[in-house]
Amino acid sequence: MKCYFFGTFNPLHNAHLEIAKKIKEQFNFDEVIFVPAYAPPHKIPDTTPSDRLFMAQLGAGKKNVNDIEYFLPIPSYSYNTILELKKRDKTDKINFIMGYDSFIKIESWKNPQILKENVNFIIIPRHCGDISDISFEHLKHKGWNYKIADINFIDISSNMIRNKIQNNEEITGLVPKKVEEYIYEHGLYKGKTQRVFN
Repeated sequence: MKCYFFGTFNPLHNAHLEIAKKIKEQFNFDEVIFVPAYAPPHKIPDTTPSDRLFMAQLGAGKKNVNDIEYFLPIPSYSYNTILELKKRDKTDKINFIMGYDSFIKIESWKNPQILKENVNFIIIPRHCGDISDISFEHLKHKGWNYKIADINFIDISSNMIRNKIQNNEEITGLVPKKVEEYIYEHGLYKGKTQRVFN
């Protein structure tokens, strides 16, 4: 059984990998697959889609990364990706890792009814501390399917890494070694200008 981990992964870092490992063990998934967003609807990354895909593949291994959003309409709405994954996997529900702060706002996402009908959510804590079913009582009553992962908050974020690079600070230990090398080799996150999609 698969579980999917959607995100911008700008860049993929060690907390992403640790979350994937712990969820795989905790819920007995056969694999956790990273799904980098091609064109996230609510942000314009300062790297190209290719950069983010390569970094995810370098950090997680090519077999653990799915580039499905690179072949779907833009912007990269999750409901489109979910429906396409369902077709490819021939399954009734998609297992989908999501942070607490995103899930609490899930009804504001594009076509939330499609997500509710087709996804089993695995909820992970963010900076908000302890979470419980009480936080999602309103969603449970409406039929949303979710389980809360027992994972301690890991204090690494992609934004932190980008800021460190801009400030010429060390990122060793925050990202996989190959991702660190790729970032420096390609001069990523050094300027304030946004790179053009390719």
